[in-house]
Amino acid sequence: MRLLFIATLLMMTSKVVAFDNPYYMRSPTGLLMGDAFTAVNDDEFTLFYNPASLGRHKRDFTINPLNPQLNATNVLDDMDRFSDFPNDPVGASEVLMDYPAHASVGIAPGFKLFNVGVTFLANDSYDVLLRNRAHPMMDLDLRSDRGILIGVGIPLGPSRLNSKSMSGSQTSLGLGMKYIERTGVRDTLALAGPTVLESLDQDELEQILKTLGRVKGIGYGFDAGLEHVSRSGSSQFVFSLAALDITGTDFTEASNENNLEVADTRDQINLGMAAGQSFSLFHYVFSADVRALNEEMDFGKRLRFGAQVGIPGIKLMGGINSGYYSYGATLDLAMVKLTAGFYDVELGSKYKQTKSKRFVIYLSLFDFSFDA
Repeated sequence: MRLLFIATLLMMTSKVVAFDNPYYMRSPTGLLMGDAFTAVNDDEFTLFYNPASLGRHKRDFTINPLNPQLNATNVLDDMDRFSDFPNDPVGASEVLMDYPAHASVGIAPGFKLFNVGVTFLANDSYDVLLRNRAHPMMDLDLRSDRGILIGVGIPLGPSRLNSKSMSGSQTSLGLGMKYIERTGVRDTLALAGPTVLESLDQDELEQILKTLGRVKGIGYGFDAGLEHVSRSGSSQFVFSLAALDITGTDFTEASNENNLEVADTRDQINLGMAAGQSFSLFHYVFSADVRALNEEMDFGKRLRFGAQVGIPGIKLMGGINSGYYSYGATLDLAMVKLTAGFYDVELGSKYKQTKSKRFVIYLSLFDFSFDA
């Protein structure tokens, strides 16, 4: 049992020169559109991208009570690697050395009331990197996030848009706050060191994680954004600017003897644009993002592009994220919505340095909207 857990832990690796930005959750539609979603931002994950988008919420009340999501490494592209997987830790480490992978499972139920949104968060994410064949090291970023996000989109000026507006424009200011309890560990450990070896002697998963150094932290974060929407007949253009986790969301850990920390969330400034048209039986959207304007990184790594086409009940998505492709589909039948697809992300510090191949499966049940 212990060997199975360690092998699974090593399989869930993420190639990181530095740890990837620890997002709370992402929209599955956004991921399959190359994560170019800052200006699209029209689903139940609005508060993870820009609270200003709440200013164009069309209905009086919308609720999304049950929406589990699974993300993981797409091992189907590497089946030969795992065809004769070794039974011993040394052999397993050889197979998994420098193998980029990821696993997360979460849920984000919530509701929108006019221009106010509330989202509850429960998400577990596992990222590990096994590197350096001469002296194997294991980079750990294991996170369990629980919390709540609250935001409001405030239309500015006299111009307003609603579900009946065929033409016009609206500029909205968005403000949001979040409370997050993050339990996890972020550390680099020698694979043959005393901490890892001691964890192998534990029988229970909780004891393994505790031995590896898992601690709990509490953090408060703040978001802000601006969004301008222009509508002309069936066409719509959106310009969006979001400042997420302003000055960074730092977690205050309970005192522990080794002064261990969980991963803080860096502040990020994102710019997005989206244009599209909606007809009675067909719609399309094109989007583009320039991500992390406040960080130093290769320009190509900042760029995201997305596209979406659909008819009632079916939606197809595709995109380019930092030079890597994504694609998938959504089946929407009344109060049941299923989204699935494949996407790649860049985990290194430079453009097209380290690709992580992933898939997402998302199910939303019993969501509905109504006007008072």
